Amino acid sequence: MQTTTFLDIPPEFGLQMIKAQAMERSLPFDEPPDGVTLHLPLGQIHACGENGGLRLTLNASDDVKLHLLQEVVDHRLDEAAVALDRRWSLTNPGLVPPNLTFATVASCEHVYPSYYRVRLSGASLERFSRDGLHFRLLFPPESHIGQWPFVLGSGRVEWPGGISQWHRPVYTTRSVDPENGTLDFDVFAHEGGRVTDWCKTLQPGMDVAIMGPGGEWLPDAAWIALFGDETALPAIARILESLPTETSGVATILVSDAHDKQHLKTPSGMAVRWLVRGDGISLLNELKQLEIPDDNRFVWIASERSEVNQARDMLADRGLQKSEMRAASYWSRQQS
Repeated sequence: MQTTTFLDIPPEFGLQMIKAQAMERSLPFDEPPDGVTLHLPLGQIHACGENGGLRLTLNASDDVKLHLLQEVVDHRLDEAAVALDRRWSLTNPGLVPPNLTFATVASCEHVYPSYYRVRLSGASLERFSRDGLHFRLLFPPESHIGQWPFVLGSGRVEWPGGISQWHRPVYTTRSVDPENGTLDFDVFAHEGGRVTDWCKTLQPGMDVAIMGPGGEWLPDAAWIALFGDETALPAIARILESLPTETSGVATILVSDAHDKQHLKTPSGMAVRWLVRGDGISLLNELKQLEIPDDNRFVWIASERSEVNQARDMLADRGLQKSEMRAASYWSRQQS
């Protein structure tokens, strides 16, 4: 599938901007005679000069990936305040975005002291088993209950009340059963949390809107190390259960309650180490002691923002390239 837009900017400026973004983020690109082509997991972005401006053409294998790719481009262009009035060629005015799915609650169980497990049921959940580990729950503002995002004639998405007024927390798909049309995800429960309170009210048949999939996908290396706290446990579990059987490495998981430890399906060469908060235990201390092979390696860590920033610097100091690590902030202590 394909969509295009024309940017009324000098083509030389636009091409240089795109190449700079690609190099900054270590994205693969090539330079055919007519411009620049970026190769992303979602698809391709081709830029070329046209009538004194810049033509962007996006290609992807399906409408969801194409929409997500367009959103990535729109976000970068909006940040740079470039061609804010742009219009895309492929539009479905009035319809919800293709990555928005409606489902119903099948069950909600308090499966561990710190976790709820929610099961959704629906006809369009199979895609959440691939292409991204995460999705967003959608909670509209009080003044727009029952209204949902929709596509404008420009191809861009309108959020009733403004996107900043929506609560759109990110969760990890724990598992998908395509035959029965169900999706499971775990919610780390914390007092006063909006989604924690929501879980306490859930009943079978209640409607839910989710958007995705998105975010990262599975690490790809012979040796993998995973580090995460309570908020990262669902993602680590999903990754471990999806890795090739020949993968080796270690997963180190920090939890608040010893009863939160779970039996996780893992490749035989992957060890799982559980840590319980207290007595000065930290993921960073464990990371410092990690023995890392010289090649075909990948280190993944997700936890509190300041801890993740330190971990990223620590891994870089030990010689890991950006392509050999993933350090993701799942929460911030200042906001907790």
